[in-house]
Amino acid sequence: MRAWFENLNPRERLVVGVGGIFAVLLLAWAYLWTPLVTRASELDGTVADKRLLLIDLQRAAALSANAPATEPARESVESLVVLVANTADSVGLSDSFSQTRPDGADSINVNFRDAPFDILVGWLVLLDSTYGVAVESATFNGTGESGVVSGQLFLTRF
Repeated sequence: MRAWFENLNPRERLVVGVGGIFAVLLLAWAYLWTPLVTRASELDGTVADKRLLLIDLQRAAALSANAPATEPARESVESLVVLVANTADSVGLSDSFSQTRPDGADSINVNFRDAPFDILVGWLVLLDSTYGVAVESATFNGTGESGVVSGQLFLTRF
């Protein structure tokens, strides 16, 4: 290959040399620079999402820290279905509930859509601190709107 290059006249060597440098730069841009920039922007988006989640968790912690420290009323006479409906209505969540299904006397499944996250967490703190109703499991899905979630809760009264 070197012999072929040396047999070219000076003008052809210049064209081949500049073309080779251009090809190397083009390949470096396509296979090194572009993937690095793309991945960096994806990571920036992930960091932004995690920061928003941290802000939501800090708000939830502040709500639970400000909750009244009363002894839970463990012996509530109303059924869990009625208790969940009444307390959700009092905090403005009843419109977000799509379905509630009792699971025995002391458990209930609650499906919800487009619920404000801060209000939902405050409601869960109220249920736990005042009525002794704890979250056994929870699934939260983002809705695309900031601070609004959909999902499912499994609540149990102890």
